[in-house]
Amino acid sequence: EIDGWVREPSASKRALWIRGMAGRGKSTIAATVAHTWRFRASCAIFHFRRGQDVRNTRLVCALARQLGSSLVPEVRNAVLETVRENEDIGNQRLNEQFKTLLVASLGKLDQHPYPILIIVDALDECHNS
Repeated sequence: EIDGWVREPSASKRALWIRGMAGRGKSTIAATVAHTWRFRASCAIFHFRRGQDVRNTRLVCALARQLGSSLVPEVRNAVLETVRENEDIGNQRLNEQFKTLLVASLGKLDQHPYPILIIVDALDECHNS
């Protein structure tokens, strides 16, 4: 079902939310999907960790770093160009990082033929301040 969702280019289904009780395998599913698609899509994954708030604030930069080393040149170049144009992005607020590194850079890709898969795991572990 997840593989079918990744392949489906429908704009109305751009997010897939997997939820369930703790210990039901959501993190295993997230890691398996990232592993399965790593050579067939531009794929980035971030796992939140409880009590690691400093690390968790690096969410967007970590995802962009992975996309910036994508095997798909169009994705890699779009992200790296945005980073070059915004060298101080790591010092910006998280919402600015998101708009710049992910929305703006990936928005440059028109009719991109390969899936871009961004996986955020354990969102319930992040500090919401």
